[in-house]
Amino acid sequence: MNRLSDLDVKTFLDVLASDAPAPGGGSASALFGACGAALGTMTANLTVGRKKYADLWAGAEKARELGLQLKDAFTDVLEADTHAFDAVMDALHLPKDTDEQKAVRRAAIEDATKGAIRPPYRMLELCDQTAALLETLPGRVNPNCASDLGVAAAAVEAAAKGAWLNVCINLQSLHDRAFVEETVKSGKVLLDSVLSRTRGVYETIETDCLPAQ
Repeated sequence: MNRLSDLDVKTFLDVLASDAPAPGGGSASALFGACGAALGTMTANLTVGRKKYADLWAGAEKARELGLQLKDAFTDVLEADTHAFDAVMDALHLPKDTDEQKAVRRAAIEDATKGAIRPPYRMLELCDQTAALLETLPGRVNPNCASDLGVAAAAVEAAAKGAWLNVCINLQSLHDRAFVEETVKSGKVLLDSVLSRTRGVYETIETDCLPAQ
């Protein structure tokens, strides 16, 4: 298969809807995050160069640069998520006829499963960085983009929730309890941070967008 990020939207969605196990929820979560970062970048782009918002250009330019970096990082992790899943499947298909083969297979599955946790955990980190960026934008970008900024926050929230579920389901099968406990602890901190930031942005935008009573 081509790089998922190189597929047109229809083809990506058709593959996502098919009986192929990957791409799945992890890839979709990465796409949500990329959309959130891209929308945040769009609001900055629609601010820079507009004379009416000249006093906002400097901040918007910085936001645009960071937003593009985050968008590209989500794109990279979208690819990594599918590759990590493939590695788990390869480990599951290792021979298990002898005790030695079984031991090798168990170790390979454990390592591959830890590898499958890294992309969604990385998504959580990127979601937190993107949410922190979005948090700085209300009132500092073109106000005509307010709804787009709200959608960005909603997309990043969905990405974080999806990423966390993908972390959790992979943690279930691990035997390394110390790794599991540390990942759960740090992952919950990241998720809570993302949700607090995105909900704050969304509620601010919703209040601004509602018509006066």
